[in-house]
Amino acid sequence: MAPTRRGLLGTAGAAIFARGARAQAPSWPDRPVRLLVGFAPGGVADVAARLLGDALRPIVGQPFVVENRPGASGVVAASQVARAAPDGHTLLVAPGTMTILPAMMKNLPIDVLRDLDPITLFVTSPNVLLVHNSVAVRDLPGFLELVRSRPPEDMAYASSGIGTTVHFFASQIERATGIRLRHIPYRSSNESITAVVAGDVPIGVSAVNSALPHIQSGAVRAIAIGSPQRSSFLPDVPTFAETGYPSFRSDTWIGLEGPAGMPAALTARIAELSTRVMGEPAMRQRLAALGAEPVGMGPEGFRDLMQREVRDFRELATSIGIQPE
Repeated sequence: MAPTRRGLLGTAGAAIFARGARAQAPSWPDRPVRLLVGFAPGGVADVAARLLGDALRPIVGQPFVVENRPGASGVVAASQVARAAPDGHTLLVAPGTMTILPAMMKNLPIDVLRDLDPITLFVTSPNVLLVHNSVAVRDLPGFLELVRSRPPEDMAYASSGIGTTVHFFASQIERATGIRLRHIPYRSSNESITAVVAGDVPIGVSAVNSALPHIQSGAVRAIAIGSPQRSSFLPDVPTFAETGYPSFRSDTWIGLEGPAGMPAALTARIAELSTRVMGEPAMRQRLAALGAEPVGMGPEGFRDLMQREVRDFRELATSIGIQPE
C-alpha cells in the first residue's frame, strides 16, 4: 500500500526520536511482555497484537503474551495497564475508540491522555462509506443528491455501534455535507455489514478491513473513503478530499500504549522495534489480508494525534447531541 501522509510523518518522527534516545535505552525486556487487548479474541486488534508479538519475540528474546480483557469498550484493559509498573512489561493494544471514550463516558475511571503513555500507532484501516447495490448511486455527489432529495433521516445507515469510530465517521459526513441520516447501530461490524449486504439497510459505514471482502465480491458498493489518499485495497474509490472535502479524515487505528511515566528512551525503543517489524514485506502482506496497513507513528506524533482526536470527538459529540453517560 502507498504510504499515507500520517505514516510518512509518523515514521520520520519515530526515527528521529529513536536515534536520540537509543544510546540511553534501558535493557528491555527482561521477562515476558503482556499485551492487553480490550476485546474478545479474533478481532482485528487481537490479531494485530499477536502479529506484533510474534514478530518482536525473536528480536528481543522474550515472549509476548496476548491477554484478552474485554469490557466497557476497552476500558477494563486500559485501566489495568494504567495501574501497571511503567517498565514496558505490561502494554495496551489500544483501539481508535480510546479517543472517543471521553466523549461517551461520564465517569471514565482513567484519563486516556494522562494515565497512559502513547508508544506507537502501528496499524490503521481507513473508514469507508458503502451502499447496497439497489441504491442507484456510484459516487459521493450522486449519493448526496439522493439523500438530499429525501426527507431528513429518511435514509438509514448501519454501523457497528454507538460511540464507535465508524459512528463518528458517519457523523462527520453529516456535519461536513449538511445531510441527515438515520442511525441503526448493530453489535459488531460483521452484523452491520451483513445488514447492508442483505438489503435490510441501504447505507453502511465500516473500516475497510471489515468491508473489503464484501466490496470485492460486489455485494456492496464503496462510495468514498476517509483516508487522505486512495487506498491500494480500493484504488478506484475516491477519497472525500478528492470530492470537495479537503480536511476530511477518518480511520480505525490500533496503537500501543503503556502506563504513564515510562522512560522516554524505552518508549522510543519499543516504537522503533515495532515500526521495523510492522514495515517488513511479509508483515505488510499479513496486514493486507486484514485490510489494514502499517503506520509507524512514534510517541510524540501519537500523543499529538490522541490529544487532537479527544478534543475533536468531544466537540463532535456535543454538536450531534451525544451526552456522556
